[in-house]
Amino acid sequence: MLFNSITFLLFHFLFVGIYWMVPQQKVRQVVLLLSSVLFYGWYYWPALILLGISILVNYGFSRWIDSAEQKKKIVTLAVVVNLCSLGWFKYSAFISANLVAFFSSFGITLSDPPASAWLPLGISFYTFQVIGYLVDVGRGEIRAERNLLAFGVFKCFYGQLVAGPIVRAHTLIPQLKEKRVFRASDFLLGIYLLIAGLAMKVCLADTLAQFVDYGFANPNELEIATAWLTLYAFAAQILSDFWGYSTVAIGLGLMYGIKLPINFNLPYLATSIREFWHRWHITLSEWLRDYLYIPLGGNRKHQHRNLFLTMLLGGIWHGASWNFVFWGAGHGIWLVLERVCPKMLPANRFFLIVKWLLVFNGVCLLWVFFRAPTFPVAMDFFQALLIPPFTMKDSPPDALIFILLGFTAYTAILGKSLTDRRFLDWGLGRQVGLTILLVLLILSFADARLDFIYFVF
Repeated sequence: MLFNSITFLLFHFLFVGIYWMVPQQKVRQVVLLLSSVLFYGWYYWPALILLGISILVNYGFSRWIDSAEQKKKIVTLAVVVNLCSLGWFKYSAFISANLVAFFSSFGITLSDPPASAWLPLGISFYTFQVIGYLVDVGRGEIRAERNLLAFGVFKCFYGQLVAGPIVRAHTLIPQLKEKRVFRASDFLLGIYLLIAGLAMKVCLADTLAQFVDYGFANPNELEIATAWLTLYAFAAQILSDFWGYSTVAIGLGLMYGIKLPINFNLPYLATSIREFWHRWHITLSEWLRDYLYIPLGGNRKHQHRNLFLTMLLGGIWHGASWNFVFWGAGHGIWLVLERVCPKMLPANRFFLIVKWLLVFNGVCLLWVFFRAPTFPVAMDFFQALLIPPFTMKDSPPDALIFILLGFTAYTAILGKSLTDRRFLDWGLGRQVGLTILLVLLILSFADARLDFIYFVF
């Protein structure tokens, strides 16, 4: 069930209506759980078995941790169990293929690795979310949730189940248990964010995907100008796609009276890679900081090692391929260099622009590893970008330039309204006019219906 489909919109508004018609909060929890189960099972119903087992196992682990005196060992066991599940489904084929290649280099022939395991939708996101919850219980920061229904909704609320934001238990579970009061302002803001997020996805991300897919499928055909424009197109595509999804998720939550955390804040305005990660996929950055970087030692000892390992593992979390290893390692090395050379450029307006250009283009170059299907394709794309001879016999497609300008205008004019509540301060005429305009834009791009990029993670 695609978020950018009529089927999903009918499904969502049906359950929102039922949710507000029933007065008891426990019954509302049932509505949320039922809707989430139906939504998740729509993709592939056997996945519900794994999701149900994960809910029950982690509910049991949290209660065990909460009542135990020696919490650390149980937390470790619980985290290992969850990571083993994630590793089996996401990384087993990758590890097997590399072991076969390693032994073959010594003349030892092993049987071919099995085909890639079926990857449950959103397993990376809901695994990290529940690991954070278990660690918080072990640290004594929260008590284990005794209401299995509320815990189940926390684990699988369809608004953010498949691609985040990664929500902390202390943020979401109280909202599920407290009786929600219908607020027209939140509901209207939710509708606006839903539409604005879909506009980013359908009108920008899906349209840019046509140029990006061709460019990365045929890197040897690209001339320098088209190669760089294709790279910028992917940078715009992935932001429009993921920010669009996160905006939709926040809107869906608000229509239920649930407030989810902001996940993006104009990341391409960053003037350092550290600032970029404070603006990009904010909930993942905070998760990596709190549950990986700080436990490794944080700023207390081996700071540079900890930064590198955190970003390396963050890259591997995104996908089982060497491309993601290089992508994460690149960000890790960059963060370390910023710490080692904190004042490499003077702090004035001119050099601030220089820093922005360096950061933006550096992030874009690292996106090559993220987008290229294989490492050789990434190398071919880098060759088109950076290695002579450079050719410019053909002019870049005008449509691509126009769409990139549209992306820039959209994020500049409406970007901030996607991260705060200023929409509610606008007059009714402006609210209605903007919403109608966005709906018309979505309808005009109705044929472009691709799933969200981060659904595969």
